[in-house]
Amino acid sequence: MFKGDDALSMDKAVIFIVEGVTDKRALENIFKKIYRYKDIHFEFTHGDITSDENIDKGNVEEEIYKFVDKYRKDKKLKLSDIWQIVQIFDMDGTYIDDSNIIQGDSTEIVYSTENISCKNMQKVINRNKHKREIMDYLLTCDNIKGIPYRCYYLSSNLDHALYNQLNLSDELKSQYSQAFYEQFMGKETLFIKFLDMEVVNGVPESFSASWRYIREELHSLQRHTNLNIYFKENPVL
Repeated sequence: MFKGDDALSMDKAVIFIVEGVTDKRALENIFKKIYRYKDIHFEFTHGDITSDENIDKGNVEEEIYKFVDKYRKDKKLKLSDIWQIVQIFDMDGTYIDDSNIIQGDSTEIVYSTENISCKNMQKVINRNKHKREIMDYLLTCDNIKGIPYRCYYLSSNLDHALYNQLNLSDELKSQYSQAFYEQFMGKETLFIKFLDMEVVNGVPESFSASWRYIREELHSLQRHTNLNIYFKENPVL
C-alpha cells in the first residue's frame, strides 16, 4: 500500500507484470503519471505464463521473479528496494465450463462473450485446466521472495477490457494500445473512472469477492476487471 512516509520514497519500485508489449504500451505511462511519486515499471512476459506447459505450481513463483530480478539488476537495486509485484492477467475464458468450448473452423483460439471456438477443442480444455491451476495457486501467494504480490485481471483480455475488441491481430493491438494511451494523455487519473464506469460491469469491490465472481458462469469471457480495486487499495496521493 502507498501509505505513510514510504509512499513518498522514490527508491521503492513497483513492478507490474503483463503479457505483451502492447499491454505495457497501453498502461505503463498511465500508471507512471497516476503514481508519480513511485518508481513504476512494467515488464512483459512475451505471452501467457499461466498457459505455458513448462510452468507449474512448483516453479511459477521463480518464473515471475525472473522479471523482477532483471529490473532489479538493471537498476542495481536491493531486494528491499522493490515495494510490490503486481501481475495483471488476461482471463481468456479460463473458468468457463468445458461445454462452452466448441468446435471451430480455425486452428487459432477464437473468443466471444459466450464461448471459445477452435478446431482442436481438447487443446483449449487442457489450456484452461492448466491456467486455472496456476492462477488459483498464485491467488494463495501474498509474496514472492518476501516481496508483496497481488494479482488482478482484465477479461476476457486486455483488448476486450480496455478497447471492447476481441480477437485483434498483432497490428491492431499495437494501434489500439497507442490510441488508448493517447486518449488519457494529460488526464491519466480519468483512467480510474473509465474502469469503474466502463469495464468493472458488476464485479464486487472486495478483492476476494472479485475473484469468486470471475470464476462464475461466463464471466471470464465477458468484459470485466478488478484492476479498479488496485487504486482503492493504493490511494493516489
